[in-house]
Amino acid sequence: MLPYQNPQLSIEERVEDLMNRMSVEEKVRQITCAMIMPNMDNDKLDLKNSMGSMTIFGSQDLIKDLTNAQEYVIANSPHGIPALIHGEALSGPVAMPGANLFPAPIGLGASFEPELVSKMSEGTRKQMYAYGIRHALSPVSDLARDFRWGRANEGYGGDPTLTSVMTVAFVKGLQGEDIKEGIACTAKHFLGYSQSESGMNMHKSMASARDLRENFAKPFEAAIRLADLKCVMNCYSEVDGEPVCSNERILTDMLRDELDFKGVVVADYNSIRHLVMDFNTAENLFEAGKRCLEAGLDVELPTRMGYSDEMIEAVEKGEMDVALVDRALRRFLTLKFELGLFEDPYPHPELVAAAMDNTENNKNSLEAAIKSMTLMKNDGILPVRDKSKKILLVGPTGNNLRLMYGNYTYIAMLEMLVSFSTMGATQPGVEFEEDDDKKSAFDDLANMLSSINFSDKSIIDDTIRKLYPGATTILDGLREVFDSVEFVEGCDYKGDDASHIAEAVEAAKKADIVFMAVGAKNGLGATASSGEAVDCTSLDLMGMQEELMREVFKANPNMVILHTDGRPLCSEWAYKNVPAIIEGWLPSTYGGKAFAEVISGRANPAGRTPVDVPRSVGHLPVYHYQNNGSSAVYDRGLLKTGYIDSDSSTLAPFGYGLSYTTFEYGNLSVEKDSDGKLNLSVTIKNVGDLDGDEVVQLYGKDLLASLIRPRQELIGFRRVALKAGESKKVCFTFKPDQMSFQNVKGKWILEKGDFKFFVGGHSDDVRAEAIYTHEITEYIDHATRSFFAETCEELV
Repeated sequence: MLPYQNPQLSIEERVEDLMNRMSVEEKVRQITCAMIMPNMDNDKLDLKNSMGSMTIFGSQDLIKDLTNAQEYVIANSPHGIPALIHGEALSGPVAMPGANLFPAPIGLGASFEPELVSKMSEGTRKQMYAYGIRHALSPVSDLARDFRWGRANEGYGGDPTLTSVMTVAFVKGLQGEDIKEGIACTAKHFLGYSQSESGMNMHKSMASARDLRENFAKPFEAAIRLADLKCVMNCYSEVDGEPVCSNERILTDMLRDELDFKGVVVADYNSIRHLVMDFNTAENLFEAGKRCLEAGLDVELPTRMGYSDEMIEAVEKGEMDVALVDRALRRFLTLKFELGLFEDPYPHPELVAAAMDNTENNKNSLEAAIKSMTLMKNDGILPVRDKSKKILLVGPTGNNLRLMYGNYTYIAMLEMLVSFSTMGATQPGVEFEEDDDKKSAFDDLANMLSSINFSDKSIIDDTIRKLYPGATTILDGLREVFDSVEFVEGCDYKGDDASHIAEAVEAAKKADIVFMAVGAKNGLGATASSGEAVDCTSLDLMGMQEELMREVFKANPNMVILHTDGRPLCSEWAYKNVPAIIEGWLPSTYGGKAFAEVISGRANPAGRTPVDVPRSVGHLPVYHYQNNGSSAVYDRGLLKTGYIDSDSSTLAPFGYGLSYTTFEYGNLSVEKDSDGKLNLSVTIKNVGDLDGDEVVQLYGKDLLASLIRPRQELIGFRRVALKAGESKKVCFTFKPDQMSFQNVKGKWILEKGDFKFFVGGHSDDVRAEAIYTHEITEYIDHATRSFFAETCEELV
């Protein structure tokens, strides 16, 4: 046994011994990746002489294909080094049919319950580990402020504190207590990706240096310091004229030196190529690769372009310092040894059955869908408890499963793969028994290929039902509850066909209540209306949906809007006129049932907006923590800030959501303990007749500072379940340095003076407030500062 093969030695010893034995070619190939396609001869793939990473697409038998590929890599590596296999995992494992599936992250953000994120990632961890996929390109820790950007659904919302809490919960759940049985997480996209020019994907970041450091970097730093985050992915953007993938100030000076990241930086797919093809900052792929490696980009994904044979040759000729390769390789090998990959490189078929038993995962997914439901408006029309009411469901999302899912789910990827497939009956999935319903699901898809039309939004709904037998459309959910439910689609989610609106109008005249189901399709390509590289110039409903909504409302104003999308409904008309609005985000498999539970009052809604809801695209960006002087309307004699043609306020503030019951706040107190922490407590009482949840939110404001500070900052939050008449004391514990910032010299500082803290049900809801006075100005060790308040609750 060679030293690097000895698990009794330290990881550092094993890494150094292995590196000393490796050739330049083996070293460079270890920091690259290959995409594995099923039914392709391994000898024809780029796997010989070592391969550091792999990913697989379109596998009919995932266990077999992953095992074969890994065996081939190890056998053809001079030192038997296994590849690290990666996949997506935002809402559950993307590569596996029938796997754990949860609402999109923005919906999980709306739940304001990080425990749900932990439950999802724990279930995901078991499934990915069973399949030998030990590296997740998740979570997305970007901040959603501009909803033109189609990827807003992939993150947890627009607030850095909320996103930090959820990111930490995700990473802890997926990496697990023992990383040898866990999945290495990759937080992405570092840094400022979502604040892009024109709201378009891959465009330059418009965030300032301070905004990048204090807000966009916060979720990443929290995951690094609190959850031992193993990987970070660069974003496609440029910052101050430099592509992030070749930006040493971002990837090394900030990420490693300042945020103390010790793990692996992986490339977003094809990032290095962009230096040549898009940015025009490198003459060729070798030059682009060298510059990215110098900046701190460790591993190229998904194929070898910049970290290529030309790089191998340059190092061997002494034209490039091997130390650059060694630095990246050392980090990547360290991760492989931490994961125990040398001792445990293969899938575990014996664990698959238990891991893929979604009994508990499905319960948690339904719970998450229900808890993400956000009641935005209610003039008393909800809940509908009379089962005999004549219900009309109208709209393109009303009887559709596909539109309930986000882009980075197995469902959306399956649709994409089938649309590109030329493999006949060979479809993405696992090998099924002949009598398995899931096998027939893929057979159904195979039969569609000759005439497939992906403008049909229901093309894979039958497949979804076979993979997830409990899946419910909104129509399914309503029919489980109410005796009389009619459905008229009215129009599609895109396009200009208004020919069926009249039918919906006539049906509305006969109904007691109309449920208007509108939204978008989150995915890839021309048939999607939001998603990656699917950006918009308008926040209005697409196609004829707005006209459908207004015309049906004229016929029957007893209307409830049910909205599903990766961004909120931004219709000033709807908020002004329609009696009730429910935001369902992208609720996934059990979205229809979740809507029905809330509509009928079986569940009391308590979802909260994880973003501020703008009135129109012209109001963007909006977020509650904008700087003093930048976020409100002021009168200065003849001069008045704001818009002359529109109210400058939001349609709904951050953290907003209604309930079927009401809550009172009282007995707010704040005190400093012997450890220097602030302990703030408040009593919450459910004064209504129904049980319900309240999301108690704590905000802080620096009342006087040497630099312009945010008008308020979210300190922490806690979702509290209260029975009718019940009271609980909710406690928040945090260090005052959570209010610190970088001064003009770049030093973290907490200035003396008064700080106001207030609690309420959303960011504009001041139920109780208190003043804390910090006595001295002090420099802060930013590495140990608070990122968010710890919370607890107790019965009163």
